[in-house]
Amino acid sequence: MTAIQHLNSADGHGRALRAQRHTTRILRLVGDHIGTAALGIAAVAVAAWMANDVVEFAPVLNLTEGVVILLILAVWGAARLIESFAYDLAEWIDPDSRDGDDLWDATTAFRDNAEDITNGADYDDIRLTLQTSQVLPALHGLAAQLRNAYAQDGEMEEASALSDTAALLRAAAESLGHRDLSE
Repeated sequence: MTAIQHLNSADGHGRALRAQRHTTRILRLVGDHIGTAALGIAAVAVAAWMANDVVEFAPVLNLTEGVVILLILAVWGAARLIESFAYDLAEWIDPDSRDGDDLWDATTAFRDNAEDITNGADYDDIRLTLQTSQVLPALHGLAAQLRNAYAQDGEMEEASALSDTAALLRAAAESLGHRDLSE
């Protein structure tokens, strides 16, 4: 088996792009998990408030039920604002969201389908849709065209890596029953 080669960024902005992608990923993680963090904070605060009613260990926690409800709502509202801000900022700085918007949309659709399976969707339907959509043969064709374009420009390292990618995509497409792939 041959070692798989990886594509390198040829534009000289590799570090900046990696930093943007990393920041985008972190912001999306913040957006994904801020609601859970807010719920945890609210639960701990309510537990401390209830324990304070019995033990009276912190005078600052001597609050009425109305104030506690307002504080919980404020924490939840702040979490929603942070979530919205994190997602909006991630979308704004994401270097990949504007390069090939159609590919970005396809990636989002794939992730949504994967999440649907996690949430109990009929995986047979999703597999059949993936199979009939011809997405893997199309990806194979795209990788082969990219490989050929790099080879024509004399960029053999990238062409070789894309050749490996095309071979893997061919195998994936064939595993879903697509035997009529052409190079």
